[in-house]
Amino acid sequence: MVNVIDVKSLSYNYLQEKNLILKDISFTVKEGEVYGIIGPSGCGKSTLLLALSGLIPYSIKGEITGNVMVNGKDISKSNLAELSQNVQLLFQSPDSQLFALNVEDEITFGLENLNFPWFEIERRLNNVLEELGIENLRNRSIEELSSGQKQKVALASILAMEPKILLFDEPTANLDQFSIKGLVGVIKELRRKHTIVIVEHNVELITEVCDRVLLIDNGKVLVEDKTENVFKSKEYGEVMLPPHNIKEIISKIERIKNESNGRTLLEIKDLNFKYPNNVRALSDVHLKIGKGDFVGILGLNGSGKSTLVLNIIGILKGSGKILLDHKDISKNDVYERTKKIGYVFQNPNYQLFEENLYNEIAFGLKNIGLSEKEVKNRVEEVLHIINLAEFRDSDPHALSVGQKRRVSVASILAMKPEIIIVDEPDTGLDHKNAKELMGYIKELNESGKTIILISHSIELIAEYCNRIIGMKDGKVVDPKEVYEEYFNL
Repeated sequence: MVNVIDVKSLSYNYLQEKNLILKDISFTVKEGEVYGIIGPSGCGKSTLLLALSGLIPYSIKGEITGNVMVNGKDISKSNLAELSQNVQLLFQSPDSQLFALNVEDEITFGLENLNFPWFEIERRLNNVLEELGIENLRNRSIEELSSGQKQKVALASILAMEPKILLFDEPTANLDQFSIKGLVGVIKELRRKHTIVIVEHNVELITEVCDRVLLIDNGKVLVEDKTENVFKSKEYGEVMLPPHNIKEIISKIERIKNESNGRTLLEIKDLNFKYPNNVRALSDVHLKIGKGDFVGILGLNGSGKSTLVLNIIGILKGSGKILLDHKDISKNDVYERTKKIGYVFQNPNYQLFEENLYNEIAFGLKNIGLSEKEVKNRVEEVLHIINLAEFRDSDPHALSVGQKRRVSVASILAMKPEIIIVDEPDTGLDHKNAKELMGYIKELNESGKTIILISHSIELIAEYCNRIIGMKDGKVVDPKEVYEEYFNL
């Protein structure tokens, strides 16, 4: 088979960054292959995809050496308009590539820009909606979609371009277990017409769909081989943790209680919420969370998990009551609520605005009047916990998505609020880094903090939570209903 991607001695570093992100990387991808790229968070995987797509060097500047050949053409001698019809990139965060007001406009935008006739646009639109099973989203507003739904729409928008090469950056990051199974089927179908390169932390997905795998760490190639050989290699064992054991996860889940033993700290009564298009996202939610609970909120995409916590924090306001320490905070604004409730957004870009990591984490601490010494101690503590101490002077926006996720979590954890809500903390993190981060959150819980964890990762919830709340169709349900959807028990 012919090589459709040929990378030779590729090295790269971003502008104003001293350290190389990619270091002398070489590999090839054959036509029709599904090729996996794995490695620890921040090792250069996403940067490598940007180079394959042409965004580096055309849109994202930096110092680059070596060659990237796509379909026999040197990227440096092509242009983005030409590349866009040969290669398309699905970003890890769907918000990074969605900008239209509704789903149909988003999917057809690229085709309209290339002056395709309307009958062809309509054909491709209908095809991708059916292929991904999202016909019901066709007329929905983008801002009203769940993160998982946005990911599917972003995928639909690049599939509509019908490129020869698809680049996927963490495609499972915002998907529940049911949707991941569906994605596996989609990838197997897509490989009939496309060459696919996948950056992913989900070992099960890589194992099931990839022919070969490239393992990198610290910007260097460690090993490249058939998928099963890479996971058995000593190099993999040195930098990555083994995959989860499903039987152990189910056993742990079945032992978790669904009631709180502590005094009620947060209570939600008759909470209902509708989006402007009259879509009901929450229906008669009743909930009690005790002091010291480590609660996992589990449900499929669009079940209402994020809408619930956005109501708790005050960013969204539905009808009903929210009581904190028996005091009604339903009419309090976000500023008042965040004095005792910390919220880590699912998308880290929503929380990053300072010029370096140190100031990013220190910002909230300074605002609550801590001494300079205490601020420094807390910042240094969390920088080491999230394994980013060496980047304390770096621009947060120059980090990988996984590194940004760690920074956003750290900036809230350093504040040590009474209740900490964490929305999908392992997004963009490999198993090892996710475990280290969750270890710190667990320590905070053991010290008396109440943790509310939203996650698609049933592995994460099974390992750390002492209570599970199930959500389905905007309602609180028995967690067993959700388990059945995850495991088909």
